[in-house]
Amino acid sequence: MKGDILLQNVQVRGFVPATAGKNAKEGKRKIRDTVETKLGKNIGNVRDRCKGKPLSVNVIFYLQKDTAHAKKDLDGLSNVLLDVLSEKMSSKESDPGLNIINDDSAIYRIVFEKKMVNSAEEEGLTFSIYEWAYS
Repeated sequence: MKGDILLQNVQVRGFVPATAGKNAKEGKRKIRDTVETKLGKNIGNVRDRCKGKPLSVNVIFYLQKDTAHAKKDLDGLSNVLLDVLSEKMSSKESDPGLNIINDDSAIYRIVFEKKMVNSAEEEGLTFSIYEWAYS
């Protein structure tokens, strides 16, 4: 059951969500930079609000229909976003993540969805983070 809203409807559009390879690295940076810009000084507050709490993450991936993008699997797409939300975007490189979710074990519920869009400009993702409330 969803509890308090910790971060709601953060949108990153105008890029093709990647699943692996060099495009994933570019995609991670695009997501990270966009979220940092949108949150600005509030990013520290979001980190504090998420720290040590059980979390629920909802994500919608927007993929252009009738393209190879539409065939991407949710598992691969989700890994890119979860890497960005963690402390480091990759265990192999020093690119910092957003450090919003310190440990994947804090995530108790994840909802992923794919929606088809008509243009490349609409591609991207939207995500929200909630405190997970036990019922």
